[in-house]
Formats: sequence, C-alpha cells, structure tokens
Amino acid sequence: MAVVDFPPDADLSLLEPASLDGAQALVVEAGWNQVRADWLIFLELGAAFKVAGPGGSVDATAATLPTVGGFGWISMVLVTHARRRQGIATGLLERCIARLRGAGLVSVLDATPAGRLVYQRLGFAAGWPISRWYRAAASPPPPHSAAPIPGVRAMQRQDLAAVATLDAGAFGCAREKLLAGLHDRSRELACVSESGAALRGYLLGRDGRNATQIGPLVAQDEATAIALLGHAIARQSGPLLIDVLDRHTRVAQALARHGFSIQRPYTRMTLDRPTPFGDARIMIAIAGPELG
Repeated sequence: MAVVDFPPDADLSLLEPASLDGAQALVVEAGWNQVRADWLIFLELGAAFKVAGPGGSVDATAATLPTVGGFGWISMVLVTHARRRQGIATGLLERCIARLRGAGLVSVLDATPAGRLVYQRLGFAAGWPISRWYRAAASPPPPHSAAPIPGVRAMQRQDLAAVATLDAGAFGCAREKLLAGLHDRSRELACVSESGAALRGYLLGRDGRNATQIGPLVAQDEATAIALLGHAIARQSGPLLIDVLDRHTRVAQALARHGFSIQRPYTRMTLDRPTPFGDARIMIAIAGPELG
C-alpha cells in the first residue's frame, strides 16, 4: 500500500491531552456523538493521530485501539471542512493501518456507506451489516415502567469478570478495561441477565453529546436481549442510540415498539481477513463504531 503524502502545511503528530478540545471541536463540527471521555479511551488504551493546521488548530484526527486478540480498531477519522479532499483522511487511515500492522494486528472498523467504498479500495472486506437505531427524548417514564424484569438486574462491579468473559466470545478478544470504563459511565442502565448462576447476557452504555449510547449488548438469545433492553430503556427518558446487527430481527422489532427508527447503516470491515472476528449470534449491539 502506497502511503499518501500529506499537504506541506499538514503537521502530523500524536494527539495529546492538551489538544483534546481541538479534537472535540471536530466532533461538534461533524455532528457526532462523542464526548471528551471517549477521546480519553484512545489516549489511555490506544493512540490517536492529529493533523495540526498552520495556526496550531486540530484539523484532522484518526485513532487506533489495539487488542490482545489479533486485531485493532480504527476510528475517529475526522477532517475539518476546509481541509477535506486533500488526501488527509486517507493518509491518516494508512498510518493507522501501518501502526496496527507493526504490532502484528489486523485492522478492523465500522464503515458508513460512503466510507465503505473508500475502505474497499484499500482492501477491506465487508462483514456484519449493522444499523443505528435512534429514539428522540421521551416523556419521563411512569413509575411502573421501571419495575423489575424477571431475570434482569442492575450490573454490579463484581459482575465485570463474568461480563468480560462473555464479551470476549462475542467481540473476539478480551477488553476488560474498556468494559470497566463503560460500566462507570452507565450505572443507571447497566444490567445483566442470569439463569441460576449462569450469565445469559449483559448491557452497557455511555453518555454522549447528542444522545445516550446503548451498547455493547451481548446475549445468548434475542429474548434475553429484549429483556435487557427493556430494563435500560425504562430508565432513560432522553435521546437514545443503539447500533444493532441486522441479523437480530426480533430485537429490531422490539426497538420499533419502543419508538426507535433506523438512522443510518454501518458495515463491519476487516483488512487482510475475509470475515470479522467475534460471534454475530450473541453480539446483539456493538459499543459504537468508534469502539467496536
């Protein structure tokens, strides 16, 4: 793969905490949902590139999130409007790929339809189709709507070890630190489903700039997933987002009953590998295209 040369006035470096406000300004400009805490995930568990403009502004970003399961995530490819169509996004993407390859990792990402065309030209193979579902702010739920659901309870910190084990099979690698961080950001909606002593599923989420993001959601069957969703949705009256694998049609029907509608599609894509990692049978909803 030929590496794209950046424009002469593009200053490429690693993103550091002092530049987070500039990176977040790109999120706001694009209308995306991430908050400062999401950028910190990449700084703490992975890395992010930035392209600085002549005045020191953050004009573009891209991030990588390596795993110990043979692959790494690429996301947060953002370019300010004034710097688009200069090869910056492609150059950043290629540097992310090179960074992951240098660590012996396969590159994985979730692509929009426009991005999918670009990534296919770079050799990425299309895998899981995913749809983003959105629900606008609802009226505050009546007291009875948050009643306990049989087999579902709020997630506790001590559940994280079992949750991480179930998640590793669904996602394709272990990501305990990420899950622990999401648990801290989703106390009201984080929940698990049990049958006896066995964990049947779990749900996490996080705060967002435009809406609360639900996910990841992992469950042994769609009935369990729907029960977990019922617990979480009943405790949130604001806008909600969830990115669900298209194969889970019963979950889609349940979301529609809860007032959700499809906002946009994504495609999980992998480089140098024909199929995605993980298990689509139990991965109901991803953590979001930036986290996988």
